[in-house]
Amino acid sequence: MSTLRAQTVGELLRTYRKAEGLAVRKAAALADMDPSALSRIENGRRQPTATQLAVLAAIYEKPLESLLTVQIYSEIKTKYGQLEQFPETVKMLYEDAAEYGKRK
Repeated sequence: MSTLRAQTVGELLRTYRKAEGLAVRKAAALADMDPSALSRIENGRRQPTATQLAVLAAIYEKPLESLLTVQIYSEIKTKYGQLEQFPETVKMLYEDAAEYGKRK
């Protein structure tokens, strides 16, 4: 969970891109995106779509689930992180998700 707190999905995507040794232009071309759109995502000025996340996860050879988890966590933290109940709510969501996964 500490990785989630430390990074936004954009920061994580930037970390993955740099680890692959790709420039923004090259990664954007592989993802069929405008380089400025990828830059805005990496800088937190825009949220990626689910399709963009899936494409980028494939390019960087990372599990889509990890990117979705970070994105969802960031969105929840942005909207509700200032609430005193936030830590307990996240814990409940985690437990519910784990239980849901067992049923599938």
